[in-house]
Amino acid sequence: MQPPLLLWMLLVLVGCMVFVWVVILRLLSWIAAKLGYSAPCPASVSCLVDNPVRRWYLRPVVERVGVRSGEQVLELGPGPGTFTIDAARRARPRGSIVAVDIQPKMISALQRRVREAGVHNVGACVAAASQLPLDDRSVDRAFLVTVLPEIPDKQSALSELRRVLKPNGILSVTEEFLDPDYPLRRTTMRWASEAGFQLVERHGNWWAYTLNFKRSM
Repeated sequence: MQPPLLLWMLLVLVGCMVFVWVVILRLLSWIAAKLGYSAPCPASVSCLVDNPVRRWYLRPVVERVGVRSGEQVLELGPGPGTFTIDAARRARPRGSIVAVDIQPKMISALQRRVREAGVHNVGACVAAASQLPLDDRSVDRAFLVTVLPEIPDKQSALSELRRVLKPNGILSVTEEFLDPDYPLRRTTMRWASEAGFQLVERHGNWWAYTLNFKRSM
């Protein structure tokens, strides 16, 4: 087979894969959302969200979230821990990360990753977003990366996040275009506003954005 023909076949294959991922899956996700059905990314396909390419173009995320040394931080929906290690290192020496995921297999993968990295300021537990195992006003910062649209009852989850955040605490929400559940910025802002949050920072662009909110007093 001649190289130009092979190249064209590869380009067509990649184009088909992109079309299926960006168009077909997005359409199915939209239909599911209209029917009131949302679900987290299955642990069996966690490799799709934890790969070198995605880690590369989302590398500014933890910086945009703004984790600071000494903070008590909640990561909701960490999956296999793509951003957990970086956040934990930024919170040292007196700060810590609590990673909460509804899927036990994801938490197991995260704990294994944390052990391998030799990071000791991460706690992990299995719980629903609407029933966080944390005290009122105990968290300085909470962040979610491509998680909020997957939660069936978003207002219940946001209300629970508001409960555990300190009065000046920050809620950070990141979304990326390749996620089939991708919401526009104005949609995320509306969800947060309805739950009693006020936008204070915005980062990124249509491809990947981060919105930081404070609790409205």
